[in-house]
Amino acid sequence: MEHVKHPPAPPTRADGTPNPMLSLMRYKRWADAELMSAVLAHPTLGAAPDAEYVPVIIRHFHTVDCIFKAHLLGLPHAYSSANPAEPAALADLQQQMREVDDWYVEYTLELTEHQLGQALQVKFTDGDQRVLTRSDILLHVSLHGAYHRGNVGVLLQKCGAAPPPDGFASYLSRARDVRTTAP
Repeated sequence: MEHVKHPPAPPTRADGTPNPMLSLMRYKRWADAELMSAVLAHPTLGAAPDAEYVPVIIRHFHTVDCIFKAHLLGLPHAYSSANPAEPAALADLQQQMREVDDWYVEYTLELTEHQLGQALQVKFTDGDQRVLTRSDILLHVSLHGAYHRGNVGVLLQKCGAAPPPDGFASYLSRARDVRTTAP
């Protein structure tokens, strides 16, 4: 008999309704942690060509996460750019990303469909203003991070390292290893 892995059941809210945004934010937290572990484990990254872009890219998408966190909370943020000029140490970024990713997971735990559909006024660092729903913001944060994790993955490959797993299906298979007997 063959063992088959099944994805975990989608997370639900306390009322039993599905919560796909929670699943998405848990995936983002996992993928960000995998990326940081891979980057920090690469001993020769600092000397590799184009390696200086790795912390810049990571800092950028983390900054965007912080900016949108402020928008979701209705608070001002201190960023004048999504690309801060000051350098960032990877170990510091790892801790900061973990904290922000944990916040996004906690934030999405009990968001209702009504709250996800709420429209928020968002001002981008370039001055552009838009109306986005909470759901739009959460999707943007997740997709934006995935795009830039891919950028870093390419740089890791150029440095001779394998990029970490980053796909949603990879996350699901690692999130819960449920085995069942196939017919």
